Order: sequence, then structure tokens, then C-alpha cells
Amino acid sequence: MKAFALEGTDTPAALVTVPKPEVGEADVLVAVRAASVNGFDVYQANGFLLGMMEHTLPTVIGRDFAGVVEAVGPGVSEFAAGDEVFGFIPSTPPLKSGAFAEYVAGGPELVLAAKPADLDFHDAAALPLAGSAALDLLEAIDGHAGDVVLIVGATGGVGTLAVQLATQRGLAVVATARPDEEAFIRDLGATDAIDYSAGGVADAIRSRYPDGVAALIDLVDQKDALAELAAVVREGGHVATLLGAADVDQLATRRVIGHNVNAAPSADKLRLLGELAASGALRVPIQGVYSIDQAGDALQAFQQGTRGKLVVRLGAGEG
Repeated sequence: MKAFALEGTDTPAALVTVPKPEVGEADVLVAVRAASVNGFDVYQANGFLLGMMEHTLPTVIGRDFAGVVEAVGPGVSEFAAGDEVFGFIPSTPPLKSGAFAEYVAGGPELVLAAKPADLDFHDAAALPLAGSAALDLLEAIDGHAGDVVLIVGATGGVGTLAVQLATQRGLAVVATARPDEEAFIRDLGATDAIDYSAGGVADAIRSRYPDGVAALIDLVDQKDALAELAAVVREGGHVATLLGAADVDQLATRRVIGHNVNAAPSADKLRLLGELAASGALRVPIQGVYSIDQAGDALQAFQQGTRGKLVVRLGAGEG
């Protein structure tokens, strides 16, 4: 089958041919229609994770996917051939299976949910990791209706979903965005926008919100920059990041609660996200769609920053 995979330790991932997965006793075999790009994929495709996590080469890139079940093992009762599904491949070493391939197979370790009929494959493929991360970040900050929440990195894949999910919970979202992105982010539900390209985001927040904000969700900054922004969070508030950048002990001296969140997709989260997206309550902004032959271009585009998600289409999803 066609796949975008890492074949060696000295070259980046490329389009190759690898064997089609076999179906074990408890496995589900999915013909992939679409996959989406995440930061993890960029690092893995360039070989940056080879010294950090065990790989079985060739290692197919990609975590998120949507497609149609082609076959199931005799021990599987939840899914059947013909079911439309979407899912997530956990990054558990040794890394081998990935979503940038014509087929994905896995057993209980595969996070899988039925795709709502009204949700297209591209949108479904864009949801698992980014949507789960957004849900987990919002759970961490424990927001209440009316709370002001600053979201840094609001225009990316996780941020665009977090803005919408926060708004649905009654939170007032202040989003960082360039002037040309302000209309986009307000359309997703943000009540205010701060131009990060001009610098001085913390000062702008202090000027507009002198009592501070209830929470900060930072999807961009490393430790020092995050600490500067965290100073605008009022006592008793929360700071959450996906980058492991929150100095929990230091924040605690200011009576601010820090959270280093590791996104954890689950079937329940996927079902919730799928229902919201299918109903129109959650929009899935997709900036670009690439064929599997253009997977390398999709990874390069991701590194330049996106408004929402990038999708790789495969099989019947092409065209």
C-alpha cells in the first residue's frame, strides 16, 4: 500500500510502498479516506524523535484519520465492514503504524469511534488530537460562565476548537491574532482579540483587563514567555499549556494553578466532538487539503502556521 513513512535514520519521511496491515483477532482494518497533520508528525517525519522514542522502521507518519472499515477480526463486535469511522493512533513506542497510509489496522489500543453520517471525512480526520487537546485544556482550567480566558495560539488547529468550546461553556474568550485574523477568530466566538505581532500582549491585557483574567491557555510559548503572560492571571486562576512549559511551583507562589496537559484522545471524546461537529455547533476550520503524494508539502505548510487544520486525503477521499 501507499504510505508516507520514515524508512531510515538519515533521511526524512517520504512516499513509499509498505505491506498492507494484516487483521488480527481483535483488529479493525480501516481504509483511510483522510488524515490530518499535527506537530508530532512534523518532528517524527524529520527523524527528530528517533533518539527519543523507539521506532520500528519503516514507520508510517500520522496520528489522526477517518475512513471506512474494510474488515474486522473475529473478536470484534463493536464495528463491522462498511462502518464509517474516525480515530487516533496512540504514539506508544515502538512507533510503527501511522495514519498517512491507505490502510490502518489496530486492536484495543486504537482509539476509534463511529463517524456521524453528517460529518465529512476531512472534518472527522481533523478532530481527534486537536479536539481532545482542546477539551482537556478546558477541563484543566475549570472555567465558569462569565470568566475571561486568554487563548494564545487561538488560530491554530487546537486553538480554533478551544475558542468555540470555551464560548459554548459561557466563557469570554480573548484571543491572540494578527489584524488580518481578527475577523476569523471573532467569527469563531472570541469576544476580544489582541495583536500578538506587535508584541506587548501582557501589557495589552493589563490595560483592557486591569483585574486580570481567570485563565490562560497558551499553545505557543515556552517557559520564559509563558511565565510573562501568566502574570496577567489573577489569584486563584489557572494556566494550561500543551508544551510542558508551566512552572507549577512558581505559579503556586502567586496562588495560580498550573497545568501541563497531555492530550488524551478517547472514544468518548471523539463521539462528543463528532456530534458537535455534525450538528454544526463546532466548526472545523481546514486551511488546506493535500493528496498523499503531497504529504511532505502539508508538513512544510504546517510549520509556517495555519488557520485551523491541514488534511491529507487518501484513497476514495482523493479527487
